[in-house]
Amino acid sequence: MQSNLPRSNWREIALWLFRRRRLFQVTGDSMYPTLAPGAVVMVDPRAYRKRIPRENEIIVAQHPLQAGLRIVKRVTAVVEAPAASTAGSARVILASDNEAAGADSRSFGPVPLGLVLGQVKSRLR
Repeated sequence: MQSNLPRSNWREIALWLFRRRRLFQVTGDSMYPTLAPGAVVMVDPRAYRKRIPRENEIIVAQHPLQAGLRIVKRVTAVVEAPAASTAGSARVILASDNEAAGADSRSFGPVPLGLVLGQVKSRLR
């Protein structure tokens, strides 16, 4: 399930200068070949203020079991909240592009939307 992540352009860099993007450096090989270890990506922290993540988007999230650890993963599904529950209780199923490396929802389960930090928009390097 690989998608081509675009290279950062002048617009993305301008958004970063205006603090509309955040930089995130990939440290492991769980998203290889889409993102190699050491890749720097531009993250939109406002992407999910008015909508939930969509299938196949790459996101940065807090690890649900390890405080302070941020992970980059691909959304494979969104588990909607039951009608009787409160809004915002939907969860995302996350997967590594490299199934042999790194933990994902197969090991830690669905991730609450509150732990999603933003959408990866482009690759700086």
